[in-house]
Amino acid sequence: MLRKIIRAIIPSKGDIFFALFVEASKNVHDSANIFAQIINTDDKAHEAQLSTDLRTQRQKAIEIEKKVLQQLSKQFITPIDRGDIKELSGLLLKLTKRIAKINQKLKIYTIDAKADDCLIKSANTLQNITKVLVDIMLDLQKGNYDNISNHDQKTDEFDDGAIEDLRHAMREMYSGDYDTITVLKLKEIYKSIENAIDTSVNIADLVMQISVKDM
Repeated sequence: MLRKIIRAIIPSKGDIFFALFVEASKNVHDSANIFAQIINTDDKAHEAQLSTDLRTQRQKAIEIEKKVLQQLSKQFITPIDRGDIKELSGLLLKLTKRIAKINQKLKIYTIDAKADDCLIKSANTLQNITKVLVDIMLDLQKGNYDNISNHDQKTDEFDDGAIEDLRHAMREMYSGDYDTITVLKLKEIYKSIENAIDTSVNIADLVMQISVKDM
């Protein structure tokens, strides 16, 4: 209701925030797709280029965040709560950074991702859950609040699946087949994956809260 009133007062200015949220979510999804390609490629040159592309996506996320903050400084009246805008933008940036960090740790620790089923599954989960985030942001932009609840539930389902995959990976990790150093490396990588998926769920939950307040 509040958003409709504000749109009647300022019909176009506030829309920039929703457009930037869509742009940021697509950037996140592109990052997840690039990470999945990195996991699945056997071409070292291609892998190096993809890693460069992922760093570029991270920089794009930073630029989008700057645009959001610039618009916040210019606009006294915003279509949704200013704190929600800032938090949502920050979470989208954080998610892109966390996806990039998983890849950084794989390179630092020289882990062969293709030899680990959990890493492959996790890459697919990140692709799927970030696609849902794009859909959520598009529905937020259009005011299709009924759809947001369904999307929020999907992210919870992907989260549950990821938790089970990580539990299985932890059992395998402590099976005795890995040396101590490898176990420590894998724990760090799994933690980064868990953080990225948790952030995805937090983004969906926040949009759900925003939609409920705006109904």
